[in-house]
Amino acid sequence: MRWGGGRRAAAAAVLVSACAGEATVEPRPAAPVLSDVSTAANPYNALSIIVSFRVARADSVRVVYDGWGERDAATPFFAVRDGPARIAVVGLRPNTPYTLHLEAAGAGGAVSHADVGAATGELPPVLRSVHLKITGVLSPGFLLTVPEFFDRGANGYVLIFDEAGALRWYREFDGEGWAVEAKQQLNGDITVYLGRSYGYQPVSGRFAEIRPSGEEVRSFSVSSPSYTDPHELILGFRDTTLDRVHLLGYDVRPMNLTSIGGSPIAPVAVHFIERKSASGITEFRWSAADHYSPSDWPVADPSLPDLDHPSSLAIGADGNYVVSLQALDEVAAIDARTGAFLWRMGGRNNQFAIVNDPLAGFQGQHHAQLLGTDHLLLLDDRPRASPPGARAVEYALDVPGRVARMVWEYRPDPPVISQIMGSVQRLRTGNTLVGFALAGRIDEVDPGGAKIAEADLVGGDDVRVQFYRVLRIGSLYRSEMP
Repeated sequence: MRWGGGRRAAAAAVLVSACAGEATVEPRPAAPVLSDVSTAANPYNALSIIVSFRVARADSVRVVYDGWGERDAATPFFAVRDGPARIAVVGLRPNTPYTLHLEAAGAGGAVSHADVGAATGELPPVLRSVHLKITGVLSPGFLLTVPEFFDRGANGYVLIFDEAGALRWYREFDGEGWAVEAKQQLNGDITVYLGRSYGYQPVSGRFAEIRPSGEEVRSFSVSSPSYTDPHELILGFRDTTLDRVHLLGYDVRPMNLTSIGGSPIAPVAVHFIERKSASGITEFRWSAADHYSPSDWPVADPSLPDLDHPSSLAIGADGNYVVSLQALDEVAAIDARTGAFLWRMGGRNNQFAIVNDPLAGFQGQHHAQLLGTDHLLLLDDRPRASPPGARAVEYALDVPGRVARMVWEYRPDPPVISQIMGSVQRLRTGNTLVGFALAGRIDEVDPGGAKIAEADLVGGDDVRVQFYRVLRIGSLYRSEMP
C-alpha cells in the first residue's frame, strides 16, 4: 500500500537546542482514530453503499471492499476533518454482499478499521434488463449515457456502464420529465438536463448537478423568462471552485413564414449562448436572432419549429465558443468576448473550401468540437442524405486560408441510420468513440478507422434503446482523462 503527500507518516524531526546544544526528538504525532463505523443503503442508487464513521487526526480516508468478482477494490482517498463523515461506495453490483473496511492516513501514520458487512439492493424494475450488448473488446473505463424514449412515464435516467456492459451507476429523476444531455464535469460531478423539451417546446427545464453519491448539489438555468435548452452545459472551475457557467437557452418568437407556405405568425424557437458567473450574473449573451433568419435554412420547411437548433456547444483551447447549429448545417466559432464570428463552416454561410471529403461536407451534425486548435471533429448525422447513413468525420482547418481538409472519417458498412442525436469522442489512446444514438449503437474505432468493438444499448428482449450521447469517463468518483 502506498501513501502519498500528507498520507505519509511524518518522520521525527531532530531539533538543536539553542541553549544547551543538545539534540531532542520531537514527539511523534498520534495515529488516526476511526470509530462509530456503520453502513446503510444509498437511497439514490442500489449499486452503492454508504459508509458512515467518526474520524480524528486523519487527513484522508478511503473504503476498501471485497465482493463477488471484486477483490481489494477501493474508493479514492477523500479529505476529511475531525468529526463525523461518510463515503459513498459506488460502482457495485446489485444484490451482492460486500465486506468493507476503512483506511485512514494522517501525520501519525495509517490505520485500518475492522471489517463490516453490507449488501447492495435490487435495481428498479425498469433498469433490470438494461445493459450493453458488446461485440469485440471495449477499452477500459465507463460509458455514461442517457436513454431516450425509454420510460414513457415521467422519469428520466442517467446510466453508467462498465466496459463489460454491466450497469454500475444510475440516477433516476422522479417526475421531472426527460433527461437529455449529461456529462461528468471537471469536478467529478454529473450534470443532466431535466425537463420536457428537446430545444423548442416552451416548457421550463433545468440542469441538475449530482455528486457521485447521487445527491443533488446545484441547479442551473438561463435567465428568466427564457427557456433552458437541453443540449449543453459546461461548468468552468478555478482550481476546484465554480467560476463560470456556459449554457444554451431559447425564446419562442412569431415569424412570418408565408414565403415558404407557412403561417404569418409561426412560433419558432430562437437560441442563444449565455455565460454566467458563479453567483448567477449574466456576463455574455449571443443570440442567433441577430445573425440568422429562415432564409438560412438549407431546406425551406414551414413546419420547422426551430430557427437554428444548437446541437452542441464547446469551448476551444483559446477560450472561444464552437457551436453546432444543426438546423442550419453550420458549425461556427464565436468570440467569447465580442460575440463576433471567427469562422463559419457548412450551410448557406460556409466560408471554407472543403477538400478531400467524398461527401463534400456535413449535414444535421451533432457534437462538434475542436481537437487542439485546428481540428474539427463531429458526428455527421446526414438526415437528408440519399443513400442515408451517419458517420464520424474530422477536418484539419486552415482558418486563415479558409480551407477544411478531411483527414479522418468512420462510415460503418453497412450504413447505420441515425438522423438525430449522437456523439463522437476522441480518446487518449487515439481511438474514437462514436454514438449512433437513434440506432442505439456505440462503436469504438481505432485511429485507422477500423472498428474494434460495438456495443448496443438494449433493454428487455434485447430491444435497442435510443440515447442522446455516450461519453467515456475514467472514474465514477472524479474527472479523469478517458
